[in-house]
Amino acid sequence: MDAAFPSITAPRLVVSGLSGGGGKTLLSLGLARALTLRGLRVKPCKKGPDYIDAAWLGLASGRTPTNLDPFFLTDARLRALFCTSFGDADLAIIEGNRGLYDGRDVQGSCSTATLARALGAPVLLTLTVTKMTRTAAAVIAGLAHFEPVNLAGVVLNRVASSRHAALIRQSIETYTGIPVLGEIPRLAENPIPERHMGLVSMHDETPDALGRASLLAALDSLAGLIERHMDIDAALRLARSAPDLRDVEPFWEGGEDAAFREAGTLREGSGNAPQSADATAEDTDLGKTFIAPGDTTQPHNEGVSAESASSGMEPSRPPEPASTRKPSASALIHSGLPPVTPVTIGFVRDAALWFYYEENFEALRRAGAELVELSLLSPEPWPGDRLDGLYLGGGFPEMVPERLADSPHLAEIREYSMRGMPIYAECGGFMVLCQELQINGKQYPMTGIFPARAEFCPRPQGLGYVEATVEAENPFHPVGALLRGHEFHYSRCVALGELEPTLRLSPGVGMSGPGHRAKGLAAEGPDNLKSRDGLLVRNTFAAYTHLFAPAVPHWAARFAAACRKNA
Repeated sequence: MDAAFPSITAPRLVVSGLSGGGGKTLLSLGLARALTLRGLRVKPCKKGPDYIDAAWLGLASGRTPTNLDPFFLTDARLRALFCTSFGDADLAIIEGNRGLYDGRDVQGSCSTATLARALGAPVLLTLTVTKMTRTAAAVIAGLAHFEPVNLAGVVLNRVASSRHAALIRQSIETYTGIPVLGEIPRLAENPIPERHMGLVSMHDETPDALGRASLLAALDSLAGLIERHMDIDAALRLARSAPDLRDVEPFWEGGEDAAFREAGTLREGSGNAPQSADATAEDTDLGKTFIAPGDTTQPHNEGVSAESASSGMEPSRPPEPASTRKPSASALIHSGLPPVTPVTIGFVRDAALWFYYEENFEALRRAGAELVELSLLSPEPWPGDRLDGLYLGGGFPEMVPERLADSPHLAEIREYSMRGMPIYAECGGFMVLCQELQINGKQYPMTGIFPARAEFCPRPQGLGYVEATVEAENPFHPVGALLRGHEFHYSRCVALGELEPTLRLSPGVGMSGPGHRAKGLAAEGPDNLKSRDGLLVRNTFAAYTHLFAPAVPHWAARFAAACRKNA
C-alpha cells in the first residue's frame, strides 16, 4: 500500500503517570487548555477506550478528541489514525491511562508505553510525591530504563512546599538527567468534579452536571494553575522534538473498502474518489471544532481576537513556507462515499446516551449512511418516515430515569423494532431497550423490546477489554467472527423471559454480574448469561460490549446493508 505521506510533522506529547489517579488527567486537561488559551491549535487524544476523559479533552482544546488504542489497532494503523486526525493542529496532547507500563498482561501489551513507542512520542510523566524526596529519583530512573521509551520530562504532583519541590527536582535531575518541568502543589479539592464512572458528564440535563460556562471556568482555572507551576514552553519544546512520522499509510483505505465489498455495499472496482489536494482539515468532520455532546452553544474562543471569534475563524497566523507546510490531514482521507443507495441512520445523543466514537460515525458514512442526530429527552418529533436504522450508544440512562420513562420516543423505538428496522444498541442503549430499569429498588419502564430488567448496581459489573465470538446469525456480525471491544457498566441484566444471546465473551462479563442467577434461559440454573452478550430480537441487537468500528470493519458495512434491505 502506498504511503499517504512520505513524512509528516506532528509535534506530540504523551502524558502518563505511575498509576490511575496519579494526576495525569488534570495535567493533560490543564496543559491542553493553557496551550489553547495561548492561541495554539491542540489536537486532543486519549489512550484506550474512554469516552468521558476524551470529551473533557475535547472541551479543553475545542477540537474533536481521538481515542488511540493498541488493543484495537496495529502500530501502523495507530500512526495512520493519529496522522489522519491531527489535521492542521500545532501539537497533540495524548493522555495515557493507568501507569506508564500497565497493560493487559505481564508483558505490558497495549500499555501507554506501547502507544508512545508506536507514535514515536516523548513522554511527560506526572509523579505524585507525597511523603517522598530522593526516592523519586530512583522511581524515575527505574521507569526510564525498564523498557525503551522516551521519558523526556517529569511534573511533580502534590508537592508540600517549595523546599520539598526543590529537593526532589535536584535529586531527579542529578541522578537521571531528566528535566523536571513543573511542581503542582497539593489541591484542597479536585477542580473537575467526579462521580461513579469518573469525571462528571457535560450535560445540563443531568443532576450533577455543570453548565458549559462553569465547565470552561473550571478548565481556565486549571490552565492558570498549570501556567503558574509548570514550564509550558519546555513542554512545547519536548513536543516539537518528536521525530517526523514517515511512510504513513492511509487510515480509511484498504481494509474498510474490502469489508464493504464483502458485504455487497461496493461495486467491484468502484473505489472512492480522492479529495482535492487543496482541501483542508475543515473540509472533513475530523477537523471540525469540538462541541461537547448535547451542547448547542458556540465553541469557547478565549485567546483569539473578537473578530475571529465572531466569525468562527482560527487566529490569524503567517503563512508557512511551502517547504515546511504540514500536509493536510484530508490528504489521508478520501471523501467519496461508496456508490450505493444511501440510507438514513438516526443516533441518539443527549444526557442519557452520548458514548460514541467519531470513527464509528465516519465508518457508517463511508458505508453510505446519512446520520441524523436525535434525542430521547426532547419532545421534538423524530423523522420516523426517513429513518432506515437506529444507533443507540452508551451513556448514563441511570442519571435521568424519570425523563426516559416519560419519553414518547420509547414507543417509537418499540414500533421501529416491531417492523424490523435494524437497531444497534450498546450498554446504555441496551438498558433503554429493556422492559424496565431498576435503580435503588425502584423500577422505571423502558421500551420493553427485550424481556429483561437492567439493574443498576453500586459496583462495576463489567470492566475492561472483551473478545467476543459470534455464535448466532444476526444482521450486524457474521457467525464465527471474533470481535474486540470493551465493557464498563454498573448495571446487570436480569432475564424476565426468553433471551437470545449471540455473543460469547472470553474475556468479558457481558449481560450478568458474578454469582447472579438469570431466569429465562435456564430458570434457577447457573448464571448462563455470564460471559454472554449481544441479545437479538428481530433486527434489534443490544450488547454491553462497545465496539470501535475500525477494529471491526464489517460492522458499518453490514449495518448499512441491513438498513438498505429493510428500506
